[in-house]
Amino acid sequence: MIMNAAIRFSSPFFYSSSPLFALLDMKTWILLGALLAGGTLGRQHSFISDQCGSHPAPSCSLSINITSPDSCCMETNAGLFVLSQFWDVYAGFEDRWTIHGLWNNFCNYTFCNDCDDQRAYTNITSILISRQAYKLLQDMNNNWPNPAGHVDEFWSHEWNKHGVCMSTFAPRCYTGQDVFQGMIDFYNTTINLSHKYDIYKALERHGIVPGDSYTTALIQKVIEKEFGMIPDLRCNDKGHLEETWIYFHMKGPVKRMDLVPAHNANATNCNKTLVYPTKYPNDDLLDREV
Repeated sequence: MIMNAAIRFSSPFFYSSSPLFALLDMKTWILLGALLAGGTLGRQHSFISDQCGSHPAPSCSLSINITSPDSCCMETNAGLFVLSQFWDVYAGFEDRWTIHGLWNNFCNYTFCNDCDDQRAYTNITSILISRQAYKLLQDMNNNWPNPAGHVDEFWSHEWNKHGVCMSTFAPRCYTGQDVFQGMIDFYNTTINLSHKYDIYKALERHGIVPGDSYTTALIQKVIEKEFGMIPDLRCNDKGHLEETWIYFHMKGPVKRMDLVPAHNANATNCNKTLVYPTKYPNDDLLDREV
């Protein structure tokens, strides 16, 4: 869990005033150098699994185990996915949940972690700038903040622990030599899923807004009605809602976002009634002191 600290960012490109390569660790520098030498920087790289069939079986289904399809066309091993979103009172916009991560689990609800040390990158901001992925970087700063301020550490952790375990983002699934494309697709897909499953707007449409108490069952019922998934709601030790996990299987490559809702036995650690707190609770105190 990321430590909370009320730190905000004035620009998404806080490293842009420094030379790019000074920010890269040796492994990343070597990879970027190889790409530049090969003339691949900035090229379009096609995705092999774009050629996959249009009606694949859902991940974790029996037919996947029987047919053993190409792992670039579907997740054959860890095919149960969780989109985790924070309601962090010290980060992000006041009318938007922020991203914790996109995780794939084995089909028995146990996690797979840290699957490929060779693709464990740091300095994510610098890599995205080198790929001219400016819109993605802006979206990540807006929707995937770290209240402790160290966004690269947070983003690196999520890719290195979870993203590398998704077989359809593996380098073999791309025809080009851009070793970072799978990582870029992982971040883009996670951002797009967070927009698709906008928890704040879903609750707001039913009159559930920050600053009040609600039954846990009501919030679960609303999210299930909106998205077809019973969420796993996570509360802190004060009984405040702080995270939502929604579960699904994937049909085809992860980047397609062709989802099949799944449920985790109505799991939650919240009490029957929870508090949906407002963000930035100390701001009024700071204003009065000034």
